Amino acid sequence: MQYAIIGFVIAVMTGKFFLSQIYNILFDSNMLQENFKGEKIPIGMGLFFIPSLIIFSMFFQLYYNDTGINLILVGCILMAFVGYLDDSTVDKSNKGLKGHIKQLFKNKVTTGMLKALAGFGISLYISLSISNSLQEIIINTLLISLFTNFMNLWDLRPGRATKVFILIAIIGFFLSISYTQYYFGLFICLSLIYIKGDLTAKYMLGDTGSNLLGIFLGICFAIDLGFYYKIALVVFFIVMHIFAEKVSFSKIIAKNKLLNKIDMMGR
Repeated sequence: MQYAIIGFVIAVMTGKFFLSQIYNILFDSNMLQENFKGEKIPIGMGLFFIPSLIIFSMFFQLYYNDTGINLILVGCILMAFVGYLDDSTVDKSNKGLKGHIKQLFKNKVTTGMLKALAGFGISLYISLSISNSLQEIIINTLLISLFTNFMNLWDLRPGRATKVFILIAIIGFFLSISYTQYYFGLFICLSLIYIKGDLTAKYMLGDTGSNLLGIFLGICFAIDLGFYYKIALVVFFIVMHIFAEKVSFSKIIAKNKLLNKIDMMGR
């Protein structure tokens, strides 16, 4: 147990140290993108979570050795890398599922499509390791891949995706009866360290961060939830993705007083 506690403390301290370091690296590398206000700020700050995740996983292995720990670590790093490729792409014109499919019919594979295919492949690989039947493999694959993209839907305004993540992670923390509870706790702490600069539009998570946070949630809920709860979540995510292709979440939030107040909190 002491290894887990030591690892947790060091991981959080590492996060506090690396926040400014990663910001400087991205800024100096001209890894910048215009936000919704037209201001150029560093994108890809989701890299901030990786050093702490690696350190905590190393210590946690000494306390609790399970395949799922490596799956969380590898899944998060791989999806962050794929998201980083998308963040570093100059052409941002092909957004949404329709845009990527149109380009595919023109024999052009966008980084967004590559991200989706990679996300599905990584989700399938993880599902094969944690599932006990064909039905579980299918549902876990869908849950992880849809959860990954679900976080992308919220990364449109400062701090919004991080707020959504913290809310879901808190729910996951209290629902968890496994080692994922430690990981939920870590990511909640890291998100609280990170969110101030996100809310003030100093930097952006980017696909690097939303992918990482999304697949993290997907893996943890796939490990923790019962089969029928996972089916319900998959149906919910499918509906939300269809909904997102037709309407703007930002407009819906802006028209609702309570949602808008929560969305603007901290900005």
